[in-house]
Amino acid sequence: MILVTLVAALIAQYAYPPAERPPLPALYGRLCLSAAKRLNAGDRNSGVLAYFALVAVALVPLAAVSALAAAIHPVVLAVLDAAVLYASLRFLQTTSHLGAIERSLREGDAASASRRLAQWQGEAPFSDDPGTTARLAAEHGLREAHLGTFAILFWFLVLPGPLGVVLYPLTQRAARLWDLGVDPDEREFGWFAGRAFEVLDWVPQRVTAFVFAIVGDFEDALFCWRSQAAQWLRPEEGIVLASGAGALGVRLGDALVRGEALVDRPALGTGDPAGEDALASLEGMLWRSLVLWFVAYLLVASLSFP
Repeated sequence: MILVTLVAALIAQYAYPPAERPPLPALYGRLCLSAAKRLNAGDRNSGVLAYFALVAVALVPLAAVSALAAAIHPVVLAVLDAAVLYASLRFLQTTSHLGAIERSLREGDAASASRRLAQWQGEAPFSDDPGTTARLAAEHGLREAHLGTFAILFWFLVLPGPLGVVLYPLTQRAARLWDLGVDPDEREFGWFAGRAFEVLDWVPQRVTAFVFAIVGDFEDALFCWRSQAAQWLRPEEGIVLASGAGALGVRLGDALVRGEALVDRPALGTGDPAGEDALASLEGMLWRSLVLWFVAYLLVASLSFP
């Protein structure tokens, strides 16, 4: 049933694409801001209290609804799971953005590709240079595939019902908003949420990196993971990016020119710098990764039957 639930959610996303700003992540943001407004005392203790209050407000009602759905009929619970997955997964959105940026670059419209990337990232365009746009798009695609799909699929397997599907992105949103969305003098408030997200993401990061290695260039992916990830600006994020770059056989990272400033970044991966061909290869690798997740779900489903 768990595999059927996942397939149903993806088919529903394909037939009825979610809004660019879906309501469920927006709800997480409002809950995080509300908790910070009410409980932020600028110290770690208030951050611990706010995090557990946030999780309780979101997960306790969801657990009650899940238990009620399971008591009614397993199919009702499956529908609930599929609905939450539909509102949470960003796989098709990720591949759609990558495809649109790739087409613009192939057509020689670097400005359009840069605008599409900026819209996807939610920030101002970085550069109209095609190589820069391709590299940043590949990096963001790897990042989004992990955060918006594969890590969520991991927690959907680990926790019962839709609890993991909600807990992971909710914690990620709290860690980001409570670190960036508060006064710098009160950053201690977000310390616990950040550590909680690191704990929740520790295993999924490595699972995603290993999946990329399996469906791509295995040796290069593991080499880049071991030798380059720790040098990245965010070492925990570097695990996914370095493995993905090595699996694709392209080079990501490297210094970027923004205006008159030089943004120094270490290199990730091997081979030539990423271009539009790398974006096409990345789309294929993400689909192969999803198929591998289907196999994992199928194995779990087969083990659940006597």
